[in-house]
Amino acid sequence: MQYGRFRAQGLMIGSGPVEAGCKVVVGERPKCSGMRWSGQGADNILAIRTRALNRQWDILERAAKAA
Repeated sequence: MQYGRFRAQGLMIGSGPVEAGCKVVVGERPKCSGMRWSGQGADNILAIRTRALNRQWDILERAAKAA
């Protein structure tokens, strides 16, 4: 990796932001007390949470209409 070059461009080179994002998306909803998820159910709720947190409402609306 060319860390110096990436830092000079103002790019993040650490894993902290990704780990924090995983904690927010994956850690909050699916790990609530008493929650039990199938693999498919967990994938679905994480996809919804990711779209919602990214404010991709149009994608969520289309998926809801198709369901």
